[in-house]
Amino acid sequence: MALYTGGKDSHYAIIESLRKGVIVGDVLIVNSLRPDSWMFHTINIELAKLHAKLMGMNYLSTEVSGIKEAEVRELAEAIKDRIDFSKYDYLVTGAVASRYQKARVDALAEELGIKHLAPLWGRNQEALLAEEINELGIIVTAVQAYGLGQEWLGKLLSKEVVKEFLNLCRRYGISPVGEGGEYETLVLRSPLFRGKGLMIRKAELLYYPKQFWGVYEVKDVSIY
Repeated sequence: MALYTGGKDSHYAIIESLRKGVIVGDVLIVNSLRPDSWMFHTINIELAKLHAKLMGMNYLSTEVSGIKEAEVRELAEAIKDRIDFSKYDYLVTGAVASRYQKARVDALAEELGIKHLAPLWGRNQEALLAEEINELGIIVTAVQAYGLGQEWLGKLLSKEVVKEFLNLCRRYGISPVGEGGEYETLVLRSPLFRGKGLMIRKAELLYYPKQFWGVYEVKDVSIY
């Protein structure tokens, strides 16, 4: 089972797990009631369910408060009686460098009687982003750091713009993969989608320059 958000790292973690021979057939989607959750991606999280459909996977969706520390306990309590974890060996996540997140998922997996598999953990972040861009179609859906402005919201992270993006990350001390929540993403194209992809038909862009914060909220998509 994979803890899944629809963003690039949780998605690429599934790809890397499959390459290691780990079968991932189910995904767990967590809806946080607070957009500033320390643990869970929130923007466009409902589209993770559509991803599951495109990947031919089952999903379970559950809700947490988004309050620091409490949200992990809430997740454990919400899923222990709803999921038979004896049929899983691993809980897969896209953790790359956040020790806060990894430690809490390690503890969660141990409580559930399975192992936490983080295939992206410790990877060189610039190289990892380049790999993800090469294999996936990724757009930026949130910016939450000085140095990343409104112009990045809704933008495709392509080979053509990655050099500029990485230069900004180096200049402003931003994690190249957004591990500190500096930005969020949504996958539109993937080999796991079995020849299909997502096309955004309608979206709303909100940006607050004084807070260096903005979101690209997808309102309507179609499958092509």
